Amino acid sequence: MKIILILITSLVFTVTGFALETKANIAVDFKIRNLRMNVDGHFEKTSITTNFTSQDISQWVLYGNVAVNSIDTDNKKRDTHLNSDDYFDSTTYPETRIKATNFKKTSKNKYDVTVNLTIKKTTKSSTVPMEIINSKEGTNLKAYFEINRLDFEVGDSSFVLSDTVKINISNTLKKE
Repeated sequence: MKIILILITSLVFTVTGFALETKANIAVDFKIRNLRMNVDGHFEKTSITTNFTSQDISQWVLYGNVAVNSIDTDNKKRDTHLNSDDYFDSTTYPETRIKATNFKKTSKNKYDVTVNLTIKKTTKSSTVPMEIINSKEGTNLKAYFEINRLDFEVGDSSFVLSDTVKINISNTLKKE
């Protein structure tokens, strides 16, 4: 159930571009330890739009969002509990958001991206390593990072549920 909290963090990529409209195939997956076992999940409803075509990375923009109630851990009872006010409170906070504020190139196609991640009522800034590859067909974006669910008030401290949520984002943005 607490794994779902991590997924919200991952998913949160809506990228809005200046001149380029894109369609995205987005996978936002998460993993959390519960009772010494990994619980995997993903979000069904995510969105992203971008402008990664500019040669000037200071012009790049990345926004994303995830519909919290689209969490899927392959266990409906757990998904319902994760959507409750014990965890995500998806009625009050229906989406999580991510916004890139800075891109720093570290090597070919690799960037450290400063993002503001909002889950529930909390926004935290962090640096997320991303791989961004532009081609004629579109843009591929991959990111892997971890968050502490307690930083976003998702669930309470627990001996059986890890505080760390691992998030994996994989997107293919096709040019229209």
